[in-house]
Amino acid sequence: MEKININKDRCVGCGMCVHAHPEYLVFDEMGQAEPIGKEVTSEDKKDILETINSCPTEAITIIEE
Repeated sequence: MEKININKDRCVGCGMCVHAHPEYLVFDEMGQAEPIGKEVTSEDKKDILETINSCPTEAITIIEE
């Protein structure tokens, strides 16, 4: 099962990923992106990979759980 992971040491809270994928990500209490733990669907993976490549701090990854 693949899920989105956010490296909190890198995330600056720009919000690009949260706004692009509100079904997968929310803002935490510190204003950083936080995954909600939803499995990445095959239909969404291409768009999520584009978002990963657009992240200015390279804080987003997809991990296998």
